Amino acid sequence: MTTKLSRRRFLILGSATALAAACAPSTSGAPGASASAGGGAAGTPQKGGSLTFALDSDISDLDPMMSSLFVDRNIHYQMYDSLVRINAKGEIIPGLATKWTTSSDGKSVTFELRQGVKYQDGTAFDAASVKWNLDRYRQKGSHRTGELAPVESVDVVDPKTVKVDLKSPFAPFLSILVDRAGMMVSQKVVEAMGKDFTVHPYKAGTGAFILTEAVKSDHYTLTRNPDYWEKDKAGNALPYLDSITFKPILDPNVRLTNVRTGQAQVLTRMSGKDIPTVKSDSTLTFTQTSAYGWDSMIPNRSPGALFSEGRYVKAVSMALDREQLLNDGPAKGVGAVGYGPYAPSHFCYDPSFKPYPKADPAGAKKLIDEVGKGPLTFELLVPSGSPDTLQLAQLIQSQLKNAGITMNIKTELFNQIVKISEQHQQPGMSLYGWSGRIDPDQNTYDFVVTGQPNNDSAYSNTQVDQLMKQQRTETDQSKRTTDLRKAQQIFVVDDPARIWYDFAASILLTVKAVQGLDAYPDQIARLEYGWLKK
Repeated sequence: MTTKLSRRRFLILGSATALAAACAPSTSGAPGASASAGGGAAGTPQKGGSLTFALDSDISDLDPMMSSLFVDRNIHYQMYDSLVRINAKGEIIPGLATKWTTSSDGKSVTFELRQGVKYQDGTAFDAASVKWNLDRYRQKGSHRTGELAPVESVDVVDPKTVKVDLKSPFAPFLSILVDRAGMMVSQKVVEAMGKDFTVHPYKAGTGAFILTEAVKSDHYTLTRNPDYWEKDKAGNALPYLDSITFKPILDPNVRLTNVRTGQAQVLTRMSGKDIPTVKSDSTLTFTQTSAYGWDSMIPNRSPGALFSEGRYVKAVSMALDREQLLNDGPAKGVGAVGYGPYAPSHFCYDPSFKPYPKADPAGAKKLIDEVGKGPLTFELLVPSGSPDTLQLAQLIQSQLKNAGITMNIKTELFNQIVKISEQHQQPGMSLYGWSGRIDPDQNTYDFVVTGQPNNDSAYSNTQVDQLMKQQRTETDQSKRTTDLRKAQQIFVVDDPARIWYDFAASILLTVKAVQGLDAYPDQIARLEYGWLKK
């Protein structure tokens, strides 16, 4: 299927299995807690060697401040460290911050920072650097402003301690710092590179690998950081690999062929039809786990636009047969039917929330007739370059036809669709998804609250705004659940913001020689733990 991530993902597969671990973030970090988030394959890790990672799309922006696509994060996570991180179960653990404490009123969080860490350009990582990064992400024009909007101020207590004051208690705060809003970059490199930093952030992070070459649409090469701070469980320096090359390969068949022929060794995006085959291939290792991501159709609900009429959006949603989309579409049953943004592994997930368990073409026709403007015809913008994406769009097209709805498919470059949708210029709907986040707030807030940066449908509902803002200040998880579910009823059924239809799976396919990697629920490989068995 398709996915659009960082914010967006271009092609995504669903997952039928929920994580056993709760996904609510921790509120404190234990001193001396292990920062290791990596997997453990049998055998002693061996140093050296190189990997080629087959990406499903080209990179948009290597600056965590400006990135808006999921594909970017595949490289971000190798170059940059964040203040906190997750393990393979989705649990928050220490990163560049070794410990954190939250005030009794929930309005401030104090972080103790890891000592002796340097950026790849040799400059020191300290509290002043954390303040500079967080303030930078909060400035006008940053894609992180929505995520960090609850922050009132960032203050340096001493070189190893930083305090973040919040405007009000903010339950999802730690989970936000796992991703780009918590990634630390060198101020010196940012200022030296200027506008070029977005594509050539050389030696900018504290991460396990250093970007050494970036050729747009062709490849991105990262080499081992010899001064990386993290050790494995035996006390050996990470990473094990000498280098990683990321190659954008849009066609899923070509991506898989590259892995099967040894031209690439890792991929995390593939067609559902190929999963039975790779599972039985003794030369490959396939891993799958539940993910937080979802897929959707995004209407333009701007005043005057076709889908400013909410009944049209609801009619399209009612006309979909989600089971058929999952089972007969490109996912081939790998995933779970979804109606909203809360994944099975989120604490607020309601398995009984199934507003459209079966396609209802008659009900859809009735709503359209109520509007009184004749049959509904609209255009769906679909990312080009993937047969799977087109197949899914054609299946949706045939389902809507049963309700008398005419959907015309228009293919366009993925990045262009994102830009069009961000500007609320899509004439009808766009097709893409979201990679998902640990806390359900990040799967929802920016997509449905008025004026938020990921609200590509230009949706606005005062009740939803109130409920979503209220749940952010709740420290009681049961109260948050009530607010989140009330909001979901409105933005999915009563006044739909967009049309959700499935949940994602996190997959990892490697050649047998690759060891030490896990499939993470956020669908991003942590390559610092990978090694090659010789």
